[in-house]
Amino acid sequence: MKSRSVYRATPDHAAATATAREERGQWVMACLYPSSASAKTIARRVPIAEMMPAYEPAGAYEAYAAQHTDGHALWVRYVVGDEPVPVLPDRMSVRIRHDGDGPGYCGVGIITVTVSTRCPQCGGPRGFDTVIPHRFHHDGDWYVADRWANKCGHVDMYDAVLAESREVLLPLVAAPLPVPAPPAEDSPAGLILTAAKKSRGMHAQQAARLLDVHGHIEEAERIRAELRSRNGHMSAKQAADLLHALSGPVAEGGVQ
Repeated sequence: MKSRSVYRATPDHAAATATAREERGQWVMACLYPSSASAKTIARRVPIAEMMPAYEPAGAYEAYAAQHTDGHALWVRYVVGDEPVPVLPDRMSVRIRHDGDGPGYCGVGIITVTVSTRCPQCGGPRGFDTVIPHRFHHDGDWYVADRWANKCGHVDMYDAVLAESREVLLPLVAAPLPVPAPPAEDSPAGLILTAAKKSRGMHAQQAARLLDVHGHIEEAERIRAELRSRNGHMSAKQAADLLHALSGPVAEGGVQ
């Protein structure tokens, strides 16, 4: 099934949610925005239904923003139901045919590259889950590359995939990362970690209630908002790590 687009010149989120509900678990292009910032802002609001009544209740929809040839696309999907929906990974590794970069023919080569799971034309999910071996014959030898089908219908050419892997996924320059200082025992994160050590399997919802009792109302609400965006899948330790990352200073000295 191809990913659906319900784009209109004026965003109509009611139409997008109606389509998404009909095709639970399938990504739907809701609308296009002129700027990346606008699309990303809306994508952050959709999972928690912040100022977005069409996406209520919170946790019913997932969303992401991606580059589109005509702007920046907002993609959403409806996830409420008993069966879990498959996760959309950020990257996919595939084998492609590569005959060399020089002006002359160098013979057939097979290389493995890593690219985004978002279509470079519309931002929709690529066929990362449809990758199959493609065996072909050339000059008396057999070779194996990969083939896949994008749900949006756009076709990836090997040369374009190679160029994308080189332009978009250039290796980052290695640099020491700051080491987070451990949270103070009486801080919100410290309180949660102390309780989690005594209660194995403690959930983030329990952590939020613990913070309510100790008067950390704002931090408790921050955890609940994150819980909604993760559809309730969050441990107490993850909640503590979130709060610590948001508020804690870092220690000197680089990588441990």
